[in-house]
Amino acid sequence: MEALRRHHWVHVAPEARARVVSSAAEAHRETVAAWLARGLPVIARARQPDDDPARHAIGLALPPTQGKLRIALTVAADGIARIEEPPALREAAAVLPYAMRTVATGLAELADHLGFTARVFGSLAWQHRTGEAYLSQGSDLDLLAAPPSTSAVSAWLSHLASLEARSPMRLDGEIEFRDGGAVNWRELAGGASSLLVKAPDGARLVPASAWAAAWA
Repeated sequence: MEALRRHHWVHVAPEARARVVSSAAEAHRETVAAWLARGLPVIARARQPDDDPARHAIGLALPPTQGKLRIALTVAADGIARIEEPPALREAAAVLPYAMRTVATGLAELADHLGFTARVFGSLAWQHRTGEAYLSQGSDLDLLAAPPSTSAVSAWLSHLASLEARSPMRLDGEIEFRDGGAVNWRELAGGASSLLVKAPDGARLVPASAWAAAWA
């Protein structure tokens, strides 16, 4: 099985569901049980200090109609039936509001040209994957990009910055590195001396210069 990264979809094996449910706060266990019984996936998240170190950190984000709750869960490695990559932007764009689809398609085409597949997380990913209504008028478009070179990163960031002013949705998201760490694209584009990097084992501040070597 491939290494589990933030934003990966996690399908819990039926025999592991009860243990995953028990990892939730008691008030949320019935909700988690119902979700897993539908065969719906959960999401890989960053590890928190109080998570069981022997288990993978996962979570469930509920739609606005259910209060937009974020429920922290854990799962043993042998309780994972399979892992899915975050949805490709080109596929998920089908559930976007009409005015945003052309923008999304253009971004997907640019990513293809730069040598990577643009993916999504957040509200769009949850709605695309589950069929539940997660998107609202104020939703961001959360993009996940893993450009293969420094020139591709620069081109992607430049395009996002120029596109944002005329985009019907606010463009948010992350640039992902080979080791699974990721940084918000605005931080990387803003020229800060240090960056908040989110990784499977938690978040940390690193010198911005350190990430230039990620594509060397």
